[in-house]
Amino acid sequence: MRTLFVLLISCCLWASDAGKTEKVEKVEKVYAIFNVQAVQDAKLSLDSSGIIANLLVDVGSEVHKGDVLLSLANKDREANVKIQEAQSKAIEQQYIFAKKQYERYKRTKSAIDRNTLDKYYSDFKNLESSFLQSKFNVDYQQELLNKTILRAPFDGVIASREVQLGDGVGANNTVLFRLISKETKIVLEFDVKYVSKVKVGDEFEFNIENQPHVVELNKIYPVADEKTRKVKAEAIVEGLTPGTFGDGYIRIK
Repeated sequence: MRTLFVLLISCCLWASDAGKTEKVEKVEKVYAIFNVQAVQDAKLSLDSSGIIANLLVDVGSEVHKGDVLLSLANKDREANVKIQEAQSKAIEQQYIFAKKQYERYKRTKSAIDRNTLDKYYSDFKNLESSFLQSKFNVDYQQELLNKTILRAPFDGVIASREVQLGDGVGANNTVLFRLISKETKIVLEFDVKYVSKVKVGDEFEFNIENQPHVVELNKIYPVADEKTRKVKAEAIVEGLTPGTFGDGYIRIK
């Protein structure tokens, strides 16, 4: 009887292990090729033309969003900003005086005639308009100055530099730097026939220099390439160099 009981337990354990094995065997793998890319990758240019006067970074420089990378010769535009600021400040003082004068006489309008009060009001409103125009002129000149200064649009590393100090550049048609983020992703491609099976959250396993890696898909493109009939997917990955490529398998859950 005891022998029969042990046999029954053994059979149950075997059946349980067999079930687990069968479950593992049902996991389907889909072949995919991939390349590593920076999450953010931009070719930087300026919306202005001129001569490069200051070159502040080089290949490999780490930068933060807003850092100045280079600037064009812009002394004339700096002077224009200062002139407009001075003119705006002078007009503002006249405007404040005219406004206070009008409000004072308005409170005591019985002491002056209507025509004089209307004149004070007209002077006040004209100066108000001039002051607003002067503020616009300052902003406009500042914007022209800003267009001569290239700033980093995001945190990252300078991947390439295409210009030298003293080079002339054209507006929007000269690539100055390539900036890439430190964060990287893999972009993989797999056959379109598996598109209904591959889901966000599936794991992609691959090897680079005999080191195994496993990442989780966080994006699947909604269309296939017409020429290759491949669908793209993405996953965030750490510690890999942009430009690295290889292949691996998507584990379909």
